[in-house]
Amino acid sequence: MCIISKKTGLQAGAMVAVAAAGFGLISYSGNEQAQANSPAAYSVKGFDTSHHNSHPIQWSAAARAGYSFVFQKATQGTGYRDPQFAGDFAGASQAGLMAAPYHFYDSGSGVAQADHFVRTARAAGYDGKRPGQLPPVVDLEKIRGRCPAGVNNTQVAAFLSKARQAFGVNPIVYTSKDFADTCLRGNTGALANSPLWQPRYESGTREPAPVGGRYWSIWQYTENGTVPGLRGKADINVYKGTLTQLRALAHLSPGQTPTRPGTGSTTPPAPPTTPPAPSTTPSAPSTAVWPLLKNGTRGVNVTTAQHLLAAGGQSVTADGIYGPNTRNATAAFQRSHGLTADGIIGPNTWNKLVRTVGQGSKGSTVKAAQAQLAGYGNRIAVDGAFGPATQAAAAAFQRSHGLTADGIIGPKTWNKLVNGTKTSTPTTPAPTTPAPANGRLTQRQALTQLAAAGIKAPVGRTSLAGVRARTIQGVIALKKASGCTIVITGGTESGHSTRGNHSHANGYKLDLRTRDEGRCVTNWIKTTQRKGAPRGNDARWHGTLNGISAEYVYEIPRSGGIHWDITLI
Repeated sequence: MCIISKKTGLQAGAMVAVAAAGFGLISYSGNEQAQANSPAAYSVKGFDTSHHNSHPIQWSAAARAGYSFVFQKATQGTGYRDPQFAGDFAGASQAGLMAAPYHFYDSGSGVAQADHFVRTARAAGYDGKRPGQLPPVVDLEKIRGRCPAGVNNTQVAAFLSKARQAFGVNPIVYTSKDFADTCLRGNTGALANSPLWQPRYESGTREPAPVGGRYWSIWQYTENGTVPGLRGKADINVYKGTLTQLRALAHLSPGQTPTRPGTGSTTPPAPPTTPPAPSTTPSAPSTAVWPLLKNGTRGVNVTTAQHLLAAGGQSVTADGIYGPNTRNATAAFQRSHGLTADGIIGPNTWNKLVRTVGQGSKGSTVKAAQAQLAGYGNRIAVDGAFGPATQAAAAAFQRSHGLTADGIIGPKTWNKLVNGTKTSTPTTPAPTTPAPANGRLTQRQALTQLAAAGIKAPVGRTSLAGVRARTIQGVIALKKASGCTIVITGGTESGHSTRGNHSHANGYKLDLRTRDEGRCVTNWIKTTQRKGAPRGNDARWHGTLNGISAEYVYEIPRSGGIHWDITLI
């Protein structure tokens, strides 16, 4: 995309923003192109400014016109400071706009640029924590059509890490697919857990192209907009979440307004104008510490959270791996309970997830408690039935941790359980008739295993008779890792190439759909697996699935029918 940026007056490609975890992260997987509403469908509006805008700016006029937030240029590279920033930041805050500074990424290391940005922002009274202060922003753009000197995934990660450390917030990324593909060479690892702020200016309602399989939380939809109080054209943005979510991110309680910048200690939020309604479910003390679970986390706490999500109505497998499926289930749970849908389990989400259970309770919440107790060495079954053995284990745990030993698992016991050091990991009993190490399966055996994992049966004339056990195990592992719907379109039936030992006929290969439901797995492979040398004219990726070597070839036959040709060994 070629745009003229008001931030620099130069051609721009993309922007990256740093934001707190909980910036209304709305993450989708699978759709290569979103079918968007018009920007007018989103009610939370904002804009961004720099010294390129005509000054002075009448900030109150923008606020009266319904604009809620603004991002303002503070610095560029390792030495430039925007002369309008301090005054703009104070004026916007005084007018009641939620505001934050941004840094224009130029030459210099990520750490050096972050240090310059942090110093300047703090000097203007920004610390990222005062009422009305949104998370800070780092702006990554092409300069005169070229990528910033030295920019790469490592340098971006260094900047974001430094900003996170300084302001206590996690990164959000506003970027275009073009910038990620060219300047970051497709390596978006630094952005993996970040909400996205993306530009798309053309007419129509199509949303910006996804980056790393995820879509925008903020959409900059025009650079030629009109904002009351600003002379000339302006960049205008919409936020996908609600105004309540954005205000929470800006540390604003109900009825509270932004405070003026200051250089002293952070001002605590004012109390709500009306007392909150009493909760029907007890929660852990507000000072309780809860572990943070996010993409890539593994262990008993993840298994526990997955059981609790299932109890909350979400479809998720309790496998102890925090992957895309768990992240999406978490975001759905958060939306249904009025929380910021960032897909990360922190204190607020833990407090909504946990429920008090005791003797006679049944279900996934009990399984979550049993998984924790088993992690402390208790020999109990994770069966979802709160019987005498579970009650005795709970009481013993409570006694050893200074709690009332009533055998009832309430908020305080939950908090102690998930924060303690586990001595063992709950295991699933081995099947009575284990599958062959890599022998051939019958069609019925293969279909039974796939159905149990929620994988769609093969379509058309596809056969799985004689498929290898590890091939089926591998595709099941692919579903768990990606969280995607898997549709098998080719197996051991005749018509495939028979070259090599690891062929379709020998049971090592499967074909998967790439379109419709297959878009999700296509995106997952391309963004998480290691790209290798092509096979002829077809692109190829490599990876490992639960110890099984996987080769993914994006096969484009001359006869048509694009599909993934996957070898699992």
